[in-house]
Amino acid sequence: MKLIYTRVAAVAALEVGTIANPDYYENPNRSAEEVIIYGDYPKIQKDYEALDIPVEVRDLDEPKKMTLAAVDVSVGITPELQEVIDETKAECKKVAEENTQLKHKVEILEQASGDSSELLSENSRLKDAVVQADNATKAAEQQVVSIQAEFDAFKNSVPAMQARIAEIEAGDSVMAQASETITNDYENWSNDQLKEFLASKNIGYKPAATKAELLKLIPKE
Repeated sequence: MKLIYTRVAAVAALEVGTIANPDYYENPNRSAEEVIIYGDYPKIQKDYEALDIPVEVRDLDEPKKMTLAAVDVSVGITPELQEVIDETKAECKKVAEENTQLKHKVEILEQASGDSSELLSENSRLKDAVVQADNATKAAEQQVVSIQAEFDAFKNSVPAMQARIAEIEAGDSVMAQASETITNDYENWSNDQLKEFLASKNIGYKPAATKAELLKLIPKE
């Protein structure tokens, strides 16, 4: 039996023997008397040579040359052979189209793989952000608990409340003194402000009075 390993459909029409696809090779066929391999498949060649079965390795371009030669023969081709040739040409075209489609699918898968890597990276970044936010929330909750504990302790301590009231009253006194100092700083007032103040006190003044004259009219407190 002549066994032919090839992936090219045209060989089926041009070779006489049993056709096998090398992509699905597992073990040698011991019934083979002669083996022809189209392409570089060293394992297949080695296995059959180990069984002392003659092996011939042919270039992948040979089926194309054989097909072109057969197509170019216009004399002596029977209708049956012509039909086989036409079918072979159609099969070659179909295989070429399928190969193009497979390449396109591979490109899509590679692109999808790249997009998947970006999504995984973004997902990891978001997870880290969630962990950080969770830690910040826990820290804030602990701070609230601490403040609440201090406030509860303050409410239950009469001396602490009295000390706080004293601080507030002292602060109010300082603020009042500062406000009074600012209010009574008549030197920084404008003439219009001085006149308005004198009028509120029912103190008369000359319309053309200078600032110094207006200041003299302000009663000493």
